[in-house]
Amino acid sequence: MMETENQQIGNQIKPKTTILCSICDLAFTPSEQKTLICTNCIINQTDITIGITKEGIVNYCRFCHRYLRPPWTLCERESKELLSICLKRLRGLNKVKIIDAAFVYTEPSSKRIKVKLTIQKEVLNNTNMQQTFICEFLEHYQQCEDCKKEFTPHTWGAAVQIRQRVDHKKTFFYLEQLLLKYNANDKVLKIEQVDDGLDFFYKSRSHANRLVEYLSTILPIRVKQSKQLVSHDASSNLFNYKYVYAVDLPKVCKDDLVILPQKLCKELGGVGRVQLCYKLTTIVHLIDPLSMKCSDLSIEAFSLYENEIEVYNLKTHQHEFTVVDVERIHNRNLNESYISSSQNTFLPKLTKVTIIRESNNYVPITVKSHLGDILKTGQVAIGYDLTQLTIESLEDISNYPECILVKRQINKEARKLRIFKLKRLEAQNVMEEEGREKKRNQQKKQNDQDEQFEEFLDDVEKDKEMRKNINLYRDEEKIKKLSKEDLKKKQMKQVQQQKKDDDEWQDEDEDDIKLEDLMKDLNLEDKPELAEPVDEAQEEINQFITKLEKVTIEK
Repeated sequence: MMETENQQIGNQIKPKTTILCSICDLAFTPSEQKTLICTNCIINQTDITIGITKEGIVNYCRFCHRYLRPPWTLCERESKELLSICLKRLRGLNKVKIIDAAFVYTEPSSKRIKVKLTIQKEVLNNTNMQQTFICEFLEHYQQCEDCKKEFTPHTWGAAVQIRQRVDHKKTFFYLEQLLLKYNANDKVLKIEQVDDGLDFFYKSRSHANRLVEYLSTILPIRVKQSKQLVSHDASSNLFNYKYVYAVDLPKVCKDDLVILPQKLCKELGGVGRVQLCYKLTTIVHLIDPLSMKCSDLSIEAFSLYENEIEVYNLKTHQHEFTVVDVERIHNRNLNESYISSSQNTFLPKLTKVTIIRESNNYVPITVKSHLGDILKTGQVAIGYDLTQLTIESLEDISNYPECILVKRQINKEARKLRIFKLKRLEAQNVMEEEGREKKRNQQKKQNDQDEQFEEFLDDVEKDKEMRKNINLYRDEEKIKKLSKEDLKKKQMKQVQQQKKDDDEWQDEDEDDIKLEDLMKDLNLEDKPELAEPVDEAQEEINQFITKLEKVTIEK
């Protein structure tokens, strides 16, 4: 049956024809649908979810609580990241448009994840249809690669044992940051921490060789190689070895007091026996506190006279000095080539510093120092007081300074305004002790190590050259705790100090770390994904997840 209705378009009246649906007998306009069935019957007769998988499996590691995306990603249950992983498990979403997605609440013990999806698709001419359905995913337990390496014994084929027999971990803290910055530990299976150093375990010998070669470019090292036969096949003449590289670092670190034997001093060109180590690279850099001339000591020479060289660390033998006056030593009449030589690195920074010490009844003493761009009147310097140290070899030395200034003391209250942090290697402590008394000793060692790391952060904060090889990250928690007034005080302090200082002296806070120079905190567990072919469905899912403000959970 056909009926005609009038439809007015402007001043003209155009007849509008309606017919009855062949299924439900309701009148509708066939010109709009271009079919003999009404819209409601089209919706009831059509299922746009055909071709879309409604079940899937999500791989889950119960030990580290990560899901396989890939790669293995740490995400919470009913989060946007987990929703993205579930949607990418479904097939057929490239032919429809996703309108909404939400989690349906399930118990975590059920190992089920339910997602309620609303999709849209064009069914007939200019007819878009929306439909809602539920997809169910099963959590399948699977160990990730990192957990397999951790729980499987005897999987390593080569090990690198780095040792430095000193009382502090200053060199290892710096080495740790270098490995993280240049990703030199990417192939490592496990890292173990011992009292004198670190142990790196690798699957193959080539990966261990790569680390040893990198260490030889940044530190003075001695390497000894050994191997142990694990198994062999006599018929095919195959042998399986485990390789161990013993890497020894010299027992000298930055800011250590070094007393050289007389024979070695002659080989270095007649330098003084009392030296100060100011830097450690592939060689040991020393400076004479009397003549302020620099000398380089190779690892071969250090190994030859290792039993005769005496080393005293700053942490155990440090003294505090109050700076009374700082006078710069001008070198205007010297040749430029003489000043720029490697032996005279600190010649432009030489100063005469007048200090007082509590042990000497505050009697002023004038000493030479290479800290001309750091020390200022009224500050407290840290160094060695040779008159208070009980060193037997000093009795045979006729000429040596009374005091040696090493660095400027940093106020511990300023640590509260520190806005940066450093990444750390995930190392297992294999020297854990049992028992109440032994646990106290272990806790004491841990507190001592934490204090040494804070002192290392102080050195990083004031040493611009050291920061070039270290990645500094923003400490978002510390920045949120600091009020706006504290940040303004820190900025005003830098501006006021810059106005007070003369142009010929470098400002002590000029090298301070600024917020805009820090990197954002990144997740080091995320590995770079391999290049995959572009999928339109995955791009659409990614765009939908980014636009999704909040994941809803229905009960």
